[in-house]
Amino acid sequence: MLIAHISDLHINSFYNDSHFKRIKFLLKYISEQNPDHLIITGDITDNASLEDLEMFKVLLKKYGYINGKKLSIVIGNHDIFGGAQKAEDVFTFPEKCKLVDYNERVDEFTSCFRESFDNCFFLPQSGFFPYAKKIDDIIFIGLNSVAKYSNLSNTFGSNGEINAFQFGQTAELLKSLENKSERKIILIHHHFNKLKNNSKSTFGSIWSGIEKQTMKLRNKRRLFKLFKESNINLVLHGHAHESREYSRKNIKFLNGGATVKNEKQSVKINFLETGEGKIKIDIRNIELPNKVKKNASQTLKNEHIKLVNTNLLQSNE
Repeated sequence: MLIAHISDLHINSFYNDSHFKRIKFLLKYISEQNPDHLIITGDITDNASLEDLEMFKVLLKKYGYINGKKLSIVIGNHDIFGGAQKAEDVFTFPEKCKLVDYNERVDEFTSCFRESFDNCFFLPQSGFFPYAKKIDDIIFIGLNSVAKYSNLSNTFGSNGEINAFQFGQTAELLKSLENKSERKIILIHHHFNKLKNNSKSTFGSIWSGIEKQTMKLRNKRRLFKLFKESNINLVLHGHAHESREYSRKNIKFLNGGATVKNEKQSVKINFLETGEGKIKIDIRNIELPNKVKKNASQTLKNEHIKLVNTNLLQSNE
């Protein structure tokens, strides 16, 4: 079986329409590889826009992926809380997060992609997360790792947590699967690796420190223990904008967070090929066509001009 894994698309048609062109190129390329299953580990939209989710669903339908046998999906923090769109938004964003109806946003997300959950198994009272889904010789377990707003521990809505109820449900779900011969893959948005600070500047070091405090997955230890006891073969995630394979606590992880959020004019896709008791991983870096590159560069330039003009106006007030 061939599986394609992408994450953190951050679609924002209002602020960045050329970014959507990247997404269309991405799905066209994936479709041409003819994978058996597509996995998306959150942050489909950048600003929790239902309209952007629905536009993306139209694309998925165009390429034949809007059904549970072809698509598995989990939610990301931007799909619930959105993100700061301009530099000055950083100061007001926590208040915006505070006003978000968490359950309503989760319902909107799952309703939009309802077809992807059609062949899932749920425990009573668990809602849509956690879920289990069997595709060929793989069982996917999908989790919602987005923590609810807290003025102490999650002011920017970007930290993660599997709360006590969902953790108990996940443990029960995995226990029911312990005698199954299929390999088990966890789907979750938040990352498990430690963020590194590669910046040599003071500002870069400060920002790196802020990121570490606002992009955490809390209570990872109990997840490590549960995954190890449940013989999880692989964990697929996003959140941190890099694409790489790594191991922690003897558990294998694969990050797909740099699918479109990377420093190069490219898209990155994780392909997993299963067979003969193994999972072969291929992280592909696909260069964008010149037309898409041009549009993306112009958009980035326009965004930079907007930020500069905003800062100039503020300094003159």
